[in-house]
Amino acid sequence: MSSLIENAFRTLAGRDADRISAVLTEDAEWLSPPGNATAQALRVTHHLVGRDTIARFFAEDLPHLFERTSASPSTGSTPTASGRPWRRP
Repeated sequence: MSSLIENAFRTLAGRDADRISAVLTEDAEWLSPPGNATAQALRVTHHLVGRDTIARFFAEDLPHLFERTSASPSTGSTPTASGRPWRRP
């Protein structure tokens, strides 16, 4: 059983919406605690419903939490988090 779960989480981390969709049923639901930090930072719901919605979240939305600005060669500044919440267009 752990192999199945490990493979599923590896797929989620892979950011490939098609592969993520393939491991979920059409009526899948992803439920996180209300008010969790991820949902608040991305301004999304804590309850995702549907294979395509969940796949899009892991492939497109979640990676925005890890965006960083690049260090400027001219100033040598250290990369930092963008500091602004990402909003779905």
